Amino acid sequence: MPKIYNMPEISKKRVITAGLIGGIIFSIVVTLFDHFFGKEFSWTRPVFYFIFGFVMYSFLTYRNFKKHNKRHE
Repeated sequence: MPKIYNMPEISKKRVITAGLIGGIIFSIVVTLFDHFFGKEFSWTRPVFYFIFGFVMYSFLTYRNFKKHNKRHE
């Protein structure tokens, strides 16, 4: 008897939420490391870290959903 999986579709809302949370956490952690290593604070660094983290975590979440959906088809 074949197994039936109820895998969710790739939800844009979940991908964006994961990207936002990941970007915020990434930018906070890297900014704290910069502070501990004595780098001077500049607003452009956390903004860049947030954008970079958002893009990377969104891409990785999208790819993960796509891989799980393909595996369970």
